Amino acid sequence: MKKENLIKELKEINVNNWEKTTEEIYNDIYNLVIDYENDTQDFNLDYIIQDYIDYTTAEEIAKQELENGGLIRLYYFLGNANLNNDIFKIDGYGNLEVVYRDDLQTLIDEILEALENE
Repeated sequence: MKKENLIKELKEINVNNWEKTTEEIYNDIYNLVIDYENDTQDFNLDYIIQDYIDYTTAEEIAKQELENGGLIRLYYFLGNANLNNDIFKIDGYGNLEVVYRDDLQTLIDEILEALENE
């Protein structure tokens, strides 16, 4: 996938498409970025998507937090995250956050900005 195609497809993603869940929209974004990286061998976008994790990864981190920091650290790690979600964002303190549609638009904007600055 060429950079121009990635930019075009990212701009076409509607984060306010209520027929899709936030997880589905995130997966659309993620898959586009991964396809681009695989095709171009340009991995400069990894830092942008690395703060988003799936449920399984969040669960593994939670186990480590409990082992290393006890219940209090686990409490802070879980924060206000809805544990029924399939996708989470890690904040600056290493804690889980809920992913909102605005976050996904911000993610798209950050990717587009990074691509335009290459």
